[in-house]
Amino acid sequence: MNSGVRPWLRSLRRSAYGALPGNIRRAVARAEYAYAAVPRVYHSDGVHPRDRLHRGVLTLSIDFELAWAWSYARNSKEDPVQKGLRERAQVPRLLKLFGDLYVPVTWATVGHLFLEKCTRGAQGRAHEQMARVPHFETPLWRFSSGDWFQHDPCSDVHSNPAWYGPDLVEQILRSPVRHEVACHGFSHVGFGPYCPSEVASDELRACVDAMALFGLRPETFVFPGNDVGNFPSLVQHGVGAVRAFPRPPGVVTLPLRRRDGLWAHHVTSALDRGREWSIPQRVARLERFVTCAANERLAAHIWLHPSLPFTEIDEVLFPLLSHAVKLREAGSLDILTNAGLVAATKGAGGDSLEPDQSSLGQGDGGGTP
Repeated sequence: MNSGVRPWLRSLRRSAYGALPGNIRRAVARAEYAYAAVPRVYHSDGVHPRDRLHRGVLTLSIDFELAWAWSYARNSKEDPVQKGLRERAQVPRLLKLFGDLYVPVTWATVGHLFLEKCTRGAQGRAHEQMARVPHFETPLWRFSSGDWFQHDPCSDVHSNPAWYGPDLVEQILRSPVRHEVACHGFSHVGFGPYCPSEVASDELRACVDAMALFGLRPETFVFPGNDVGNFPSLVQHGVGAVRAFPRPPGVVTLPLRRRDGLWAHHVTSALDRGREWSIPQRVARLERFVTCAANERLAAHIWLHPSLPFTEIDEVLFPLLSHAVKLREAGSLDILTNAGLVAATKGAGGDSLEPDQSSLGQGDGGGTP
């Protein structure tokens, strides 16, 4: 299915689902759960290590954005600043959870969060040296007026903590667990067809410069809004892997090396997938994916926003990680970052080129930017 069609279909499904009578809605949810809870294994000797990995792998990526993701979001009724502040409160809780369980994750971080402060240029615009994306609309975003950077307060982390996050980056780097800090664009502009190459290049250049202040250089790129594109710019700026894969979500597999040299990471599920299901169902489904990865010696990949409600962390993420840790203690599973999974796949002999990129998809967007 064309990757640009999926978000529209998800939006249509949500609207139709909400209009159904309660008893029919529950029946549809049961049927959808029966389909979506079945792990789909994809392994090809032509593109994957023939003998798979020594153990299965769980990877987690976190789209770390604060307020930057939500100013133009169609499906978020919450104030972006309040959402960013909730994410601020959540990050230390997540870091403690990951530290207690010794779980490394990939933090796909918006580049502006590395800044302690910024100021307006001579023309009164934020980051005026950067090329501007033209107005566009997608199933997730509506940017139809003004300037993309118009909400940037151009102040500092103390005055506007929802727009800057160097203190949180420091906490990630000080963690007892060695996390991966990845790139999620400088200002969370999507890289889809509406994004000119000069905009993508400026976004990447600004990210590289901001991350260099912390001695970092991104190995992995996660597309804002899961809108894929501008691959030549990613290669040009030294990115090694992307979260984008030529298979639909719900798959347990391994990364593929694209013909441009980039490694493509699959998505198995968003953590918040299936809000119409019960919490036990959601946890059981995610655990089933991880168990499948362990049994098949392949990888399951879960992604999330740290701005999710606290209950999502306590009732869904913690049980999932507890299950994964038990499998790790039993010797059947590793928990790795995205970069760690690429290294493990290379080490197992997985360096064959992906044969067909015509259907490169967005993965499981989970209905959020």
